[in-house]
Amino acid sequence: MKNRLSTLLILSFAHFLIFSLSGCGSKDTKKDAWVAPEHEVVTRQMPDLSLSDSIMVGTRQYAYSIERTPCDSLQKVKDDMGDLYLDNTIHLTLQRNGSVYFDKTFTKATFKKDIDDDFYDNAILDGIRFLKVEPGQGAIFSFAVSYPDSDMSVPFLMTISDSGSFTFVKDENLDREEGDSVFFDSDGV
Repeated sequence: MKNRLSTLLILSFAHFLIFSLSGCGSKDTKKDAWVAPEHEVVTRQMPDLSLSDSIMVGTRQYAYSIERTPCDSLQKVKDDMGDLYLDNTIHLTLQRNGSVYFDKTFTKATFKKDIDDDFYDNAILDGIRFLKVEPGQGAIFSFAVSYPDSDMSVPFLMTISDSGSFTFVKDENLDREEGDSVFFDSDGV
């Protein structure tokens, strides 16, 4: 019985050593470690937009046409999640009494000199809205360069003279009335 107990003890110890040592080799921890699922990178874009309207100022009729188009040829912008966004072009046409006097396509680069480099690199040309026609000055529009899908933007006021030249400045008045303009909501319409 003593021999049998010794043999059983030796076999148990041998099993213990075999199982213990088999776990000490180089182990592929990549297989055993939990890995978070990868975020699928997608390319997003704002919807195409086309709108037009007209307004009478005195005896003159002013009409505008706006087309916003996501553009594959412009540099894409990456958000914090790694998703890519297409930047937009905005084509603006103005008529006075039926004659076109302004016809131009804008990109974010139009406003580059007035935007911080880091913001510029991570933003898109978001939207435009008509504000008013100011006699003696011209048609006034508001443009926005924004982080995609956010409220963070740099707004600009653009004045287009009756001769067709334009100037713009940063819009410091963030309390504009919605009643006198065409606004885009978060879907871009």
